[in-house]
Amino acid sequence: MAIKKVLVGGKPQDDPIVAAKRKVFLIGTPVGVLAILVIWGIGLRQASLSIADRFTLPLLAVFFLTLTILFWQQLIHLRSFEFFIYGLVVAFVLFEFGSIIIKITILHGSFVPGITLWLPFVYILSFLILSTNRALLFSSIFFLATLIIGVASIIRFMAAGLVFPNMPLLVQVYFASIFYVAVLYLVTRIKDHYISEHMRAGDLTRLAMIDSLTQVDNRRLLTQLLKEDVARVDRDGMPLSVILFDLDRFKNINDSYGHNTGDEVLRQVAYQLRQVIRTSDPFGRWGGDEFLVLATNTDGQQAVELAQRMRENLENCDFGPAGKVTASFGISTYQNGDTPETLIRRADMGLYKAKSKGRNRVEAVIAGITLPLFEGDKPYPVAKGQD
Repeated sequence: MAIKKVLVGGKPQDDPIVAAKRKVFLIGTPVGVLAILVIWGIGLRQASLSIADRFTLPLLAVFFLTLTILFWQQLIHLRSFEFFIYGLVVAFVLFEFGSIIIKITILHGSFVPGITLWLPFVYILSFLILSTNRALLFSSIFFLATLIIGVASIIRFMAAGLVFPNMPLLVQVYFASIFYVAVLYLVTRIKDHYISEHMRAGDLTRLAMIDSLTQVDNRRLLTQLLKEDVARVDRDGMPLSVILFDLDRFKNINDSYGHNTGDEVLRQVAYQLRQVIRTSDPFGRWGGDEFLVLATNTDGQQAVELAQRMRENLENCDFGPAGKVTASFGISTYQNGDTPETLIRRADMGLYKAKSKGRNRVEAVIAGITLPLFEGDKPYPVAKGQD
């Protein structure tokens, strides 16, 4: 299944995680800006904001909004946007937490939740932006910074013979932070393991369906796709043609230049002809030096024209030590009652007809003629060893 491409920093990306993160930031950051402004407005109205917050909150909102606009316009990369946002959030939360503790230490006020409600967001952002190990490292550093600030204040109170105001709440904040980091770390590890296993399964599936030499579809996949195409044609009535071809006198190449050269010729043939064939049309190695094209939504005449383009492309290529290489093409087009087997056998008859007429040519076989009784029978004789 094709993955929709998204633009990140002006470049196309195929990673669905990148696309998801882009959506999260483009939606979440403006919401965060709105939340900051609402908190700032309510705080001003109720005169509950500190002098620092009266300036830092709107400044933070402006920074967030500016970064979002730049990111939306693709003037900064996703990675840069993430680090800017992360740095601003960490700096702001740490500053606010430190301000609260310092205020309590100096004025002996009561410790209230306040900014501590936003501490989990720092840890979430760490594991969203950074790799698992780095997220754990930076989260631990941030936690230690808050712990040092809090413990220093507690020691200051104890030295003065006093008790830190609402210390159970502060202790809960620290234990909750440890819990958040531990859970996020475990969830991220599970996610990484799942992605790794999913990619490995995808690689195994691809290897099972791709010819290892030419990197085009193998016979197993082509057989499956042909069955699906025939069923689709039976249902929708769209045209379908099959183009079967093999290289002329390929055995001579192996005998004269060795199998390594022969393998390189097969790789180059697959590469060259993949450029001619529509990407929507399955193309692969049928076996040996035989290749198959499933020309979907293509009638007989269109298939002949396509095969001629493929033949001419191949004829005009230089294959190094092997020199010029040509191929013979057989074509069959779906008719009512056809099966995958009858389509292939008619195309095979066309291929051998092209061989018998001198090679390097295209022959289409219409329906209604007598098919060979056995798979090994060939309707047009070709001299042995001269395929």
